[in-house]
Amino acid sequence: MSARSATSPGRRARAAEFGEAPAGPSRTRRAEPGPSADLVEAFVARGARALARIAQRMPRQRLIEAVGAETDTDLLFCSMQDAAAIGSEITPDHPDPLTAAFLRGAEMKRALLKAEGGVLSAQQLADHLGITPQGLGKKRDRNQVFWLEIGDGYAYPAFQVGPKGLLPGIREVLDAFQEEDPWTRVNFMLTGDARLGGRRPIDVLRDGDVTSVTRAARGLGEHGA
Repeated sequence: MSARSATSPGRRARAAEFGEAPAGPSRTRRAEPGPSADLVEAFVARGARALARIAQRMPRQRLIEAVGAETDTDLLFCSMQDAAAIGSEITPDHPDPLTAAFLRGAEMKRALLKAEGGVLSAQQLADHLGITPQGLGKKRDRNQVFWLEIGDGYAYPAFQVGPKGLLPGIREVLDAFQEEDPWTRVNFMLTGDARLGGRRPIDVLRDGDVTSVTRAARGLGEHGA
């Protein structure tokens, strides 16, 4: 299978927190000014008013669940999902289905980033594999590791890591995919599949059944699959 178009010409330099070097020759860029204190204050004030309106219309139990969320970000996601459901910040009594779909997609991505040990930075995975972050970038470009694009950088799902290098079968599964979207690929690995008797592909792979997982991966996205 040919290498995927993971990097296109002109891609920005990778985010520093993911430990990757720029994809191409460096370019001099004018530093953008940071937000001023008054701008931050205005944003926080408006955001607080919006959240107050949402909270007033949320069911008590959902409000309790949101307040008990693990992080502030989790709380915001819970709140925004309710906003889409009840329309308190969109159109009263007529929630925007596109906004609701966007929030569901954002929640799915957030869940994938936290699942099965979360994600690793380029430096962390490169160290485990005994290579440089630049070498890992080449593996990504050649479709040899699972990756996710986060802003201007990349993160690498931890589920693909084995005791020594990558989990056996990872490269065969990646080579079998016809689906190119990295989020869809990761979601496939962590979701029960009817072709595998309802089991998650990652669990079947850990049991050593590479053939069944590659067959299911090859059928991902096919009509009627």
